Amino acid sequence: LPAAVFALLCGGAWLWAWEVELDLTNPTWVLGWLLTGTIALPSLYNLRKRLIAFNMGPASMWLTMHVASGSAAVILYFLHTGVFWPKGAYEQLIAVLFAAITLTGFAGLWAQLVLPRRLTEVGQEFVFEKIPGEIADLRDAARQAVIEYTEKTGSELLSQHYERSLDWYFTRPRFFWNIIFGGNAAGAWTKVQISAVRRFADPSQSDVIDSLENLVARKIIVDQHYACQGVLKRWLLAHVPLSAAFLVAVAWHIIIVHVYAS
Repeated sequence: LPAAVFALLCGGAWLWAWEVELDLTNPTWVLGWLLTGTIALPSLYNLRKRLIAFNMGPASMWLTMHVASGSAAVILYFLHTGVFWPKGAYEQLIAVLFAAITLTGFAGLWAQLVLPRRLTEVGQEFVFEKIPGEIADLRDAARQAVIEYTEKTGSELLSQHYERSLDWYFTRPRFFWNIIFGGNAAGAWTKVQISAVRRFADPSQSDVIDSLENLVARKIIVDQHYACQGVLKRWLLAHVPLSAAFLVAVAWHIIIVHVYAS
C-alpha cells in the first residue's frame, strides 16, 4: 500500500508538471505547491496522534500516508529544485533541513519495523526509565560475587580481572551501536572474559563464577533493551523539531518567492 500511494503521488505530480510544461508554463510553480502539499500531509500524522480521542481512522492508515507522502516529497523536491545542492545560503539551509528530516524519518521507520521484533526475541521486558537502577543492581551483585570469591579463596585473581575489564562493562550500558545494527559484540566480549576467569579460577568456587556469568548474561539483555528502547523513544526528538524548523523555513521561502515574483 505505501508503494502504491507513493507511485500514485509521484506519477500524478509528473503528469501535472508535464501538462503545465506543454502549455509553455514554468512547472516549477506547480511542483513547488505540490511539494508543499506533500510536506504538509505528513504533519497531519502528528495531529492524528494528538487527537486520539476522535475517531479519525486507524493509526496504521495515517502512518502509511505519512511514509508515502514523505517519500514522494523526496522525489518532488529534486523535480522542483532541479539540482542536488542549491546556490543561495537560504536555499542551502532548506536543503540541509530537508536532508536531515529525510534521514531521521527513514531511520525512525527502520527502527519501528526492526527494533520491536528484536525486543520480542529477547523475551524479557524492562521499563526504560528503570534500566539505570537495574544496571546499578547488577553492578552491586557482581562486586559482591567478586568479594565473596576473594574471601573464600584468598586469591585476588577475580578482583584484579574485574577491575581491569568487567567493572568497565557493569558501569553503564555498553556496545550501543553494535546492538542497534544487530551485532553480538557484547556476547563475544563477555564470553572471552568469563572464559579467562574460569581458566584460572579455583574449581571449588565454580558456583561464584556461574553467578557472575548469569549477571553478565542479564546485563546483555538489559543493554539490548536500553539501546532499542532508547532509539524508539528518542528519534522523534530529532525528527519533530527539524520538521518544525523546515516548515517555518518553507513558509518564509514561499513568501519571498511570491513577493519577488509579483
